[in-house]
Amino acid sequence: MIKNNRVNIVKSIRKQSDFSFSKNTTYGCGGNARIAYYPESIRQATSLFDYLKDSATPFIVLGNGSNVLASDSGYDGAVISTKNLKGVYITGKTIYCRAGTKVSQLMKFCIENGAGGLEYLAGIPATLGGLALMNGGADSKYICSNIVSVKFYDGKMRKILNKNCNFGNKYSIMRDINGIILGVELTYEPQDGEKVMQNIRRRLDGRAPLPKGKSCGCVFKNPSGYSAGKLIDEAGLKGLTYGTACVSGEHANFIINKGVRAADVYALIGRVKNEVYARFGILLEEEVVYIGDMQ
Repeated sequence: MIKNNRVNIVKSIRKQSDFSFSKNTTYGCGGNARIAYYPESIRQATSLFDYLKDSATPFIVLGNGSNVLASDSGYDGAVISTKNLKGVYITGKTIYCRAGTKVSQLMKFCIENGAGGLEYLAGIPATLGGLALMNGGADSKYICSNIVSVKFYDGKMRKILNKNCNFGNKYSIMRDINGIILGVELTYEPQDGEKVMQNIRRRLDGRAPLPKGKSCGCVFKNPSGYSAGKLIDEAGLKGLTYGTACVSGEHANFIINKGVRAADVYALIGRVKNEVYARFGILLEEEVVYIGDMQ
């Protein structure tokens, strides 16, 4: 009976065949996945997870698609899209965000409710689930500094406290567990909404000089004691191209996609890694997450 109920719930979830990564990632390239599901509730999301796992269907979880590069050959599996798992609520002294809530939606909520302390996230094209997974942030401040707990499902519903998330450089323990982030609980500071809005505008102005075009933002993590962008710049790689991919002349840690081939972006990432290692003996590590077979 439980499995039958699960199947019925999965049947009720909005789905899409031939899901296009080129239309659903900020890099704007990549092939298709067989199918994508768009759960709108916790019950739908957990039932879908169990259904896919029990049927041995490979799957990935995708938020805003802002830190991924999908293979041109696509992905032979399913996508669980969190874009309809959205909503922000004040729960006493904390804010709770469903995983698919975009940063822009959170910023609007913070202005309307006088919630400060999160403005440094403004302008990041990500969902809160993705930020928690990758411990994303800006200006040397990361979301782990605001996370109280993460609501996570891996066959069992879990509340993972900050201290157990093992946050690190673009890392959380959730990256190593086959599961799905459902929500994130955040601290905030009560503040006048006008002041919050001013802080957000200041942060957005600070991001204005970042390179325009199709990218994932910074491609590489900063090695301990170094700036990845500076290493790439000092290796003389600004403006380096491969096919239709190009190292930005404005910010060397950005690779801009000017075409439709993920293979060009991937090849250029490899070229940059090799050149920096040959010059400085430092092996850069990608922030970008690969989907599918990139070979």
